[in-house]
Amino acid sequence: MAKLARMDRGLRLTQTIIVLLCVSLVVSVFAIGMVGGGQPADQPAPSPAVPTTQPSRRVEPSERMPGVPARSPESLAQFPLDGATSPDRQLDYDASGAPVVEFAEGLADLRAYAEQEVRWEPCGEALCAIVRAPLDWEDPSRAAVELALTKVPSSKPSHGSLFVNPGGPGAGGTDFAASFSADTFSGYDIVGWDPRGTGRSTHVVCGSTAQTDALFDLDQSPDDDAEVRALQEGYEAFARQCRNASGELLDHISTVDVVRDMDLLRHLMGDDSLHFFGVSYGTFLGAMYATLFPDTSGRLILDAAVEITDAEPVAQVIGFERAFATWADWCAAQEVCALHGKSSSELQQQVSDWLDSLDASPLGVGSRKLTQSHAAVGIALFLYADDRAYRTLAMVLEEAMTGNGTNLLKASDELNGRGGADYQTIAFAFPAMGCADSVDKGVSAVEAERAELAPKVPILGRHMGTSYVCEYWTTKGLPPYKLDGAGAGPILVVGSTGDSATPYEQAERMAGQLEPARLLTYESAGHGAVTSGNACVSEVVDKFLADGTLPDEGKRCR
Repeated sequence: MAKLARMDRGLRLTQTIIVLLCVSLVVSVFAIGMVGGGQPADQPAPSPAVPTTQPSRRVEPSERMPGVPARSPESLAQFPLDGATSPDRQLDYDASGAPVVEFAEGLADLRAYAEQEVRWEPCGEALCAIVRAPLDWEDPSRAAVELALTKVPSSKPSHGSLFVNPGGPGAGGTDFAASFSADTFSGYDIVGWDPRGTGRSTHVVCGSTAQTDALFDLDQSPDDDAEVRALQEGYEAFARQCRNASGELLDHISTVDVVRDMDLLRHLMGDDSLHFFGVSYGTFLGAMYATLFPDTSGRLILDAAVEITDAEPVAQVIGFERAFATWADWCAAQEVCALHGKSSSELQQQVSDWLDSLDASPLGVGSRKLTQSHAAVGIALFLYADDRAYRTLAMVLEEAMTGNGTNLLKASDELNGRGGADYQTIAFAFPAMGCADSVDKGVSAVEAERAELAPKVPILGRHMGTSYVCEYWTTKGLPPYKLDGAGAGPILVVGSTGDSATPYEQAERMAGQLEPARLLTYESAGHGAVTSGNACVSEVVDKFLADGTLPDEGKRCR
């Protein structure tokens, strides 16, 4: 099997989880606790009184033009690919009609983008702004995308900006930034932005709610050729819907495009170095930035690392299988657990058998149905959190297994990016950005890979479905660049041993491949450690942000 160096390669069996971190999940789970050293999380920042304009910042003759990589992507080493690359993508698809995504007017040249003013408006407890970046960095004057920014100013600024990204790909950073108090990260203005393609920035649009529901309601774990073909046709149509509505935007939302925007934003904020805290997909952003922009790469915290090496991957679905077993161990030992009374293995099998029953007879929920895959995805949402979510998962599962699937379907919708009656932008940005960053082996490889992985995930993972979304996508993907961070500033990689969505082994490998990196291990369940509220993790992070001090080799927090 080809070892594809891409951040989403572990998603083969879990594409019904079309969103890794929807914004509301990130805010509710990651913001449970805050990093030490600042004011309490419930103490609001002072509310800005009036709009302010940040003057344009001149690019000096000796300065590298912001957004122009110090190391070109073409100069990077690449991991080898075995076999054909993306043979079934619909690269010749001729979109029908006019795209609904519109672009802003392009500025004259890269200098004009770098020297634009930033006008901050009050937005709740923070400041918000919109800036422009080139749609195509190689043709800046033709058209521009708009990037939404949120800044939470520090009461005692001393370090400049700390950019934050909650992951996805496709999760916006503006809400993530607004979830922090002014001095969560002491001395730093917290700046979040919605990357191109997401949130309130120029964003991806795909099909209607009915069309997207129809895709997710298909049998994502096909049992025969007819169900396989229906799933293939569903993803083929979805890719065309996204091209019809989004047009050229799909060709300019790779991680290389996003980190070039990051460098522009760094300059516009007045920072000589980019300090950054990224979670999940945000670690891919950080690794890419450190590699392409080592001269301005500051203190980077990369939490819940994705895979950036060419090692045989630990599939994401294995992470969920492990996390589900850990939850079952807890549940079996608790009197308060709604499903108490069985051993861990018996409990796991009971849930798996119930999921099997939904394959033939989905559970009605109003006008909709809780299918096998919807139920498995709903379970997965709770496994993003640590053990504080275990009791809630037990209660929601008991409800569903006794005939009321309302809350489990809501959990599935949350992770699929369906907010209320409509889909949020992350539901569409996730596949668009993921496929722009990756290569695949084509349609014929999907079921073979699923069959190969199935024995490793016999309880929860086998119910989580499969996908053909990238195989039928309408853009090429990035080559598998080897990201090394050579010449960059210090990098703190943080990995949780019980991480469901990005297995811990990936953090070990990321820290090994990025030259200036050091690993901090957090012995806990949950996806993301930095904002867990753990005092040991907070102490390491605070010290690193204060002066770049990395922890000792082998540092572990419990």
